Amino acid sequence: MRLSPELEALLPSPEDVSFYREHGWFIAPKVLTDAVVDTAMVGANRHFAGERDWSIPISDGFTDWKPGDQDSLRVGEIVALQNREIRALVEQPVIGAIAARLAGTDTIRLWESELISKAPARSAPTAKVGWHTDRAYWMTCTSVEMLTAWIPFHDCPVEMGPLMVADGSHKWAGIEQLREFQNSDLAGVEGRIMEGHDAIEKVSMALAKGQMSFHNALTLHASDVNGSEMYRTSLALHLQDGSNRYRPFDNEKGEPWKVVNDRMCRVGPDGYPDYTDPDICPVLWTEG
Repeated sequence: MRLSPELEALLPSPEDVSFYREHGWFIAPKVLTDAVVDTAMVGANRHFAGERDWSIPISDGFTDWKPGDQDSLRVGEIVALQNREIRALVEQPVIGAIAARLAGTDTIRLWESELISKAPARSAPTAKVGWHTDRAYWMTCTSVEMLTAWIPFHDCPVEMGPLMVADGSHKWAGIEQLREFQNSDLAGVEGRIMEGHDAIEKVSMALAKGQMSFHNALTLHASDVNGSEMYRTSLALHLQDGSNRYRPFDNEKGEPWKVVNDRMCRVGPDGYPDYTDPDICPVLWTEG
């Protein structure tokens, strides 16, 4: 795949990659046009209104906000496989190219795509995303180089409660399986996970429209309430590097861990879910 010279110049430098490796996150410059982002917002609104362009192989077992559901925090998963405008955003090659540089891979595949729309705090004072690592939900994956692009669909200053990361936390021990996405007690979780660590340095991903942030699957992250007067809408685009494959994994209770992709991907020759299935995990970037 090729980029225009203008976009090629915006890819992470060696210094940027070193920063990502050290800190576990990276903020890209404006690489998406307003038109692309505005079209994605149209898709987000259609999706949350209940419209679907394509069907997926499953109908349950994933978060799928619909009109009439509790409205403080709308979450819609697997959206790029169901909505044409979101799919067009996901397929912007510059996103995969940045991810490939940061992850040190020549291939980036889709893993999952998650719309999140957060109501203003005046009507949703507890609408937060709790501290967690993405890796905690992907324990059947062999790779620890998987990463997430966080893409707001508008300017997203600090008061809107953008994604925030714990700087350098991808190197911490003991948080790989932290699954507190739905826990709005951010301070309480911080106090618990900070035992044995230095004070947490929280970095807000305050971004302009057309920018995006990236974080490693092991990086601790969350988001606070939306202090603005409009919904804060964004896409969490989860990406897998070329080496990622399925591995059996048992949870803390000794039960087989399963992810939603296990129910959608084709079965490989080894009898396991094939995370290279082009219908579910299409290639978004490859070198050459």
